[in-house]
Amino acid sequence: MTADTIAYLGSPGTYSYQAAVGMFPDAEHVGLRTFGEIMETVEAGERKTAVIPIENSTSGRIPDVHRLMLSTEMAIVQERMQRIEHCLIQAHSGPQPVSELGSITRILSHRQGFLQSSGFIEAHCRDAEQIETVDTASAVKQVAELGDPHVAAIGSSVAAQVFGGVVIERDIADQKNNYTRFLALEKPSLDPDYSDATITTLIFQIDHQPGALIEALAVFRDAGINITTLETYTISEETALPTFYIDIGGGLEDDAVQSALRALEEKARYVKLLGSYVASDVRNANSGFLPVKSVKL
Repeated sequence: MTADTIAYLGSPGTYSYQAAVGMFPDAEHVGLRTFGEIMETVEAGERKTAVIPIENSTSGRIPDVHRLMLSTEMAIVQERMQRIEHCLIQAHSGPQPVSELGSITRILSHRQGFLQSSGFIEAHCRDAEQIETVDTASAVKQVAELGDPHVAAIGSSVAAQVFGGVVIERDIADQKNNYTRFLALEKPSLDPDYSDATITTLIFQIDHQPGALIEALAVFRDAGINITTLETYTISEETALPTFYIDIGGGLEDDAVQSALRALEEKARYVKLLGSYVASDVRNANSGFLPVKSVKL
């Protein structure tokens, strides 16, 4: 293992790969098949950093990753808003696309590719069979190798370049400003530096009784802190009481954040710090992700 080995989902050409390279351009990037495998290799010390998607501006949270946040002991150290430009891609057949949209009978992609491009599919390829793959780049690779004029993939133009496909339609996502928020996680540092942090992520659990959530969230209002994300977990053996994922505007060294967290610990049954890090400068109305500072319209 090199000192900077980054684990991401899939293969070169995926949006996860693009995010990993964007975050750590000089590192070695290693693609793995599942989110669980990514987290396990970093927790075991086989890789330095895990780069995983947490939510998308069109389709919402990534359920598999959302659940992993409950049990991980790693710390979030960075976030990146990755622009997602889904393309409809087919195999090469000379300089022109190999078929018209109406003749496509099968489309391959990751489930997020289908979810985020559902409007385009309904309008142009509604009768095509949808076949899920482990990632969008794998879909493009399979279609390029298959060479069938009636089969297409939904993926990135980067994947088309990597695997020899041809883009026949660009930017087919339902939301044109389509972004996925990626997180970089590492084993916790013995001496973390939060001096530049502008956003903090937590998981907390409260009693199941009227007003408990309002009282817990009021600590951030009282401290003048914005909440940029609030997600609830479904009830399970691991989360028998109401459990929430939350992003707040402010770094862990901010006095207001320290005050709010002390107050939250008095209101909550359980509080877990996931990380405090620099917020992306792409947090705005175009990306679909709230900025950490207040906005007046």
